[in-house]
Amino acid sequence: MSYFNELERLGIILGLERIQRFLELLGNPQDSFRSIHIAGTNGKGSTAAMVESILRGAGYKTALYTSPHLVCFNERVQANAKKISNPELERLVSQLRAIKEKARLKLTFFEFTTALAFEFFKRKRVDFAVIETGMGGRLDATNVITPLVSVITNVSIEHRQYLGNTLQEIAFEKAGIIKQGVPLITSEKNPAVLRVFKKECKRKKSRLIKASKPYKGKIALQGSFQRANAAMAIAVARQLQKRGVKISEKAIRNGLAKVQFLGRFAEMQRAPTVLLDCCHNPGAAPALAKAFSERFKRRKALLVIGVSSDKNIRQIALTLAPLASSVIVTGAKIRAMQPEKLKKEFEQNGKKAIIVKGVKNAVRKAIATAGKKGIVLVAGSCFVVGEAIQLWEKP
Repeated sequence: MSYFNELERLGIILGLERIQRFLELLGNPQDSFRSIHIAGTNGKGSTAAMVESILRGAGYKTALYTSPHLVCFNERVQANAKKISNPELERLVSQLRAIKEKARLKLTFFEFTTALAFEFFKRKRVDFAVIETGMGGRLDATNVITPLVSVITNVSIEHRQYLGNTLQEIAFEKAGIIKQGVPLITSEKNPAVLRVFKKECKRKKSRLIKASKPYKGKIALQGSFQRANAAMAIAVARQLQKRGVKISEKAIRNGLAKVQFLGRFAEMQRAPTVLLDCCHNPGAAPALAKAFSERFKRRKALLVIGVSSDKNIRQIALTLAPLASSVIVTGAKIRAMQPEKLKKEFEQNGKKAIIVKGVKNAVRKAIATAGKKGIVLVAGSCFVVGEAIQLWEKP
């Protein structure tokens, strides 16, 4: 972890040349397994987890690569639903670091950990790896794979300094994961974004598939927004079936009924009811608001919120304020927006807000204040949810 912290000081540098060179030195481990590549603004982690659960239920050796983690780094790199162990992680970091330094390569944290994940999956001899992009798509370090199926869940404004200022510009970056002849699945409905996808699919001779009908069966993950994610996971399974991959209908149903993924409208306790959700951007806020209203009708929650410093808090506050009886503003240990800014936005939306330093302290105060019949909703950045989860789950 100390070495990872060193790599993080390089920041975010988009591009594929460095990781391609490093993977060549490792013998291109990404070519040792079949893959599914998933990009998008929201829902890509949940969709990835669903696809992996379906494939594992069908009897295949699977791998899952997602980011960011909530509690520990090991969550990012999983084989057969088991996180990479500390000894395995230490061994791989040591070996890959030596190769990198001998070649005098400069890699970012995400480039190094992506290569590490691919090497781990190769050593585990997995059949399929479900790979989630880190940011964007075209120049994301994961975009060195040639998948059997590509997925772009949806597109909204995010990471403007890296991906562009308009939906079309951001859609173009995400459409960079589309490969020659590889089908693309999406639940996007915006005509402007779809035009970008259609243009790239036409250029790459790839079929564009819209997963428009929400899945109505049982899903282990809560929240109505997961039904659209499940529809995309099923569409992936259908495309794999067409390519000769044996996946039964039972495997699809069971995979969705048993899928696990931390921090997505997750109920941690009752009396009071405490829900955690990584509602980290304006695009995710309406989905959370809808899911909350469907479950609790006109009831209100004591909202605990903290977001990252680069997010559009005005839109998030506007969407989430109607759910709240009152608000506790806090911040994670990293990348946190100043609580004063958050407090001001919620007060402008007519909500009483106080600042509590430290996520765990904020959640404890909310639970004590809400009473046994109350509802506590902890939302915002994945870093906030990750710190909150530790009140119930050991790191």
